[in-house]
Amino acid sequence: MTTALLYNDLMPKSGRYNMDVDEWLLTQAIEQQQISLRFYRWEEPTLSLGYFQSRREFHPPAKLKDLPRVERLSGGGAILHDLELTYSIALPASHSISHNPTDLYLVTHSAVIKALAEQQIEVAMRGEDQADRNDQFLCFLRGDRHDVLSGEHKILGSAQRRRKGAILQHGSLILGTSEFAPEIPGLQELSGKQLDVGELTKMIFDQLKPLANAWVTTAPVESI
Repeated sequence: MTTALLYNDLMPKSGRYNMDVDEWLLTQAIEQQQISLRFYRWEEPTLSLGYFQSRREFHPPAKLKDLPRVERLSGGGAILHDLELTYSIALPASHSISHNPTDLYLVTHSAVIKALAEQQIEVAMRGEDQADRNDQFLCFLRGDRHDVLSGEHKILGSAQRRRKGAILQHGSLILGTSEFAPEIPGLQELSGKQLDVGELTKMIFDQLKPLANAWVTTAPVESI
């Protein structure tokens, strides 16, 4: 297994940059058999549209219609990226998890659950789909069995894109409540605790280390 790369890209960047880097990481997994884990932030509130969302039928709520938009590689509903920590993982087809890609949801979400538990914040996986909610515009108002909940509120959701056997998975951990979506409370409001993002990424990474034999921390991707 190749040496895996960790990108701590926590200086907020544009939505276009963030999506371009995720696509590049998937390409690296395909062409170079590279394993990558990236943590990142957003420089302004941004809507990302799922790969299969119809652009012709795209009718966001009025409060969201003027926000910058980007297109994700992954499916699902629209996501409002604002006060969150986002991660992406790219695995080559040769990785054992690539033979059963849904296992990656369990691995990553369990890592976040354990990392938050170390900060005395209790969250849990939903455990069952809620198909009756899948017509909601924002993905965080929908219900998938892999979602991570704080009480009844979804605070972590992820999606995948698979190409030539490789996987890109990215997900959003809602840290704070956005003024553009007050119906989706953030983890800090729900827990009453102020989270240290840098410390949290270290804790999540510690849980994800078994994905590879060796890791190297590298600088953010400045150009693609």
